[in-house]
Amino acid sequence: MGSAHVNRNVPVGNNGAASSSEVRSHVSKLASIDSFDSRWQDFLEPGESVVLISKLKKINKLSNKKVQLILTNKPQLICVDPAKMVTKGNISWSANPSELNVQVGNSSHFRICTPKKVFVFEDAKQRAWQWKNAIEDLQNCQKI
Repeated sequence: MGSAHVNRNVPVGNNGAASSSEVRSHVSKLASIDSFDSRWQDFLEPGESVVLISKLKKINKLSNKKVQLILTNKPQLICVDPAKMVTKGNISWSANPSELNVQVGNSSHFRICTPKKVFVFEDAKQRAWQWKNAIEDLQNCQKI
């Protein structure tokens, strides 16, 4: 699979602000970036769908572990051990950027920052900006 580019230009409605349906439409298109394997469906709640999913390297001080990171439309961020097919945990979601924000180091490295923890990831497919954009789009959708 080649890399995909996410267009940050969300159609605008009244007064230059995107409507919630326009933002949701834009966010739902992100799911097609990576092929979705039905085995990940087991980690979702009924009616929940995947916005973005990638196999990433979670970088810790002492070790690096491969995880499947799943961003859903609930929204929530789920970390799954792809070898054992078990949930390793969720990253606390907030629509408030001071409580959840994404910092991109370069096209393959990004951080998801929460008040209690900073999660550092490496994406071999260089989708760091797509992760940032998808998370921020869902946060903006919640504010509308």
